[in-house]
Amino acid sequence: MKALFCEHPNKSLSSGYCSYYSEIFYALKEVFDIEFKNFIPRFTSEFDGYDVVFLGFGHTDCGEGKPASLIRNSDVKLFPILNKEYTGLQNKLDWIKEMQPTAALTVHHDIDYYKEYTGFPFHRIMWSANQNQFKNYGGEYEHDLFFSGVTRPEQTDNLRERILSNLSKLNKHKLFVNIRSHKNNYAGTIFSDDEYSKHLSASKICFVTTGPADLVGTRYFEVMAGNRSLILCNRMGSRWDSKVYDSVRPYLRIVVDGYNCAMFSDENEFIEKANYYLENENERMEIVNAAYRHFVTTHTWSMSAKRIKSIIEEYAL
Repeated sequence: MKALFCEHPNKSLSSGYCSYYSEIFYALKEVFDIEFKNFIPRFTSEFDGYDVVFLGFGHTDCGEGKPASLIRNSDVKLFPILNKEYTGLQNKLDWIKEMQPTAALTVHHDIDYYKEYTGFPFHRIMWSANQNQFKNYGGEYEHDLFFSGVTRPEQTDNLRERILSNLSKLNKHKLFVNIRSHKNNYAGTIFSDDEYSKHLSASKICFVTTGPADLVGTRYFEVMAGNRSLILCNRMGSRWDSKVYDSVRPYLRIVVDGYNCAMFSDENEFIEKANYYLENENERMEIVNAAYRHFVTTHTWSMSAKRIKSIIEEYAL
């Protein structure tokens, strides 16, 4: 079975910021006879010679716009990967529907709706982390709490901004805060990969939340892979936890409160949990170590690639 990973020309095969664009290909290369090409296809006949084609994340990294039309005029097995589901979703689903894929892949949990809208199967896949980059760098901890990234008012009811406004209640601890806010048009520092991964490794607790559209982002996996920092993340509520934090199969559940993370529902519980785990090192490290074991046994890129291969084989064999 010969496969092609067709990525948008704007997303080269390289490491660095948003490196998941490349990491998924290298993982698939371990389990597929697969090539990588950067171009925008117009007809599926351009994939002659391949049995299976993945359309990479970059094709739907298009803001509110619609990806370039792809007309099916061959019987190639076609698997587009939906990306950034929080913007221009209808345009992206229309694009997938029009190309008549074999099935589509997404990291988002709402696969039933996507299937209903397009009439084609969707399968949930998941991010991972580069274990050569995100690892235990050793040494003394420099930070008690790591809080970095952007704040968006639509993101979990503006939870990140609400937490930010309460950080003074943790002023007895060493806080590392690097925020790019919607209030200042997201101005601020973007770390290099080395800076970012080392800051995670130097932090006892990492504040993480789901992203826009309740996406479970890469940071969950990067922190688990580092085996140094405790994930302190938002609880979705019993109605949503099983959808957002599950990876379809129960044994692939991404995070479980008290097992591989600590969860909070609001800013008051956030302060309470942060204080508790900063003052109870053994309990903090029990969760950190469980998270690392969970990552290496279920969520490495190698594991993800094998699961993707099993999905493809349902259609391609």
